[in-house]
Amino acid sequence: MRNYEIYLIRDGNINAPYPNVGKVYVSPLISCAESAKVMYPEQTLHTAATLLERDTGKNAESDEDFALRCVAGLNQIFTDMTRNGVGKAALITYDEAIVTLMAGCGLPKSNPTEFILEPGEGWLIRMTAYLWQKGYAFEIIGKLAL
Repeated sequence: MRNYEIYLIRDGNINAPYPNVGKVYVSPLISCAESAKVMYPEQTLHTAATLLERDTGKNAESDEDFALRCVAGLNQIFTDMTRNGVGKAALITYDEAIVTLMAGCGLPKSNPTEFILEPGEGWLIRMTAYLWQKGYAFEIIGKLAL
């Protein structure tokens, strides 16, 4: 069974070498696109359209709806990676999406505060079809070393 690795990287620019990846996905936020252009200047950016910021206005999005939308976004990325044979990718997104995904889907389980990142930091996760199909779960490999 093939493993797929994704770096979940918080938007924010820091001068550091980022790992080589086959594809770069970004949340549709200006800060995410700007950060990705600095982190991966040679890569084409692919928008992860469902990973918008949480709606906190009059029709505020519930915690559950937000989490489901984040999982749907990661599912679209994972599907794209498997269809196109991309073994390693980066997702440049904002902190709430990363914490939500890590706390909800990451193994081993941990307190959500453990997953908070500074701008430009990230986590490496490993996805397999088996874990994802059985329970929308992925393996947490560790924090991105910069």
